[in-house]
Amino acid sequence: MPFNSQSGKNAGKLSKRGNALPMELRQGLYQLIDTIINDLDYKGLTTSQRIKLLDVALRHSLPRLSYQKTIEGFEQPVQIEFGVTDDEGNTKVYKPKLDENFSFKDLLKDE
Repeated sequence: MPFNSQSGKNAGKLSKRGNALPMELRQGLYQLIDTIINDLDYKGLTTSQRIKLLDVALRHSLPRLSYQKTIEGFEQPVQIEFGVTDDEGNTKVYKPKLDENFSFKDLLKDE
């Protein structure tokens, strides 16, 4: 079917998005998710599985940031600090400087 004014009018009328889930179904899904999360054995997960779980949890719990908004008076940080904990519970703290020579692959290098 060629695209013309008539087919364009018809295409605009049909919504490609589905309807929202009913409230009862959403409540059931929330209860199911809570049950699954409460039944997880976090100590049995590997490090990569823990990181993936953290990634998914943060993606759905933190607000989305808008990169288009500018904040006046905002200063770039000159140093960040983060820690990496191994399986034995030992934490190594890293403090890379954020200057013009900074690259992400240098994050785990010792200072």
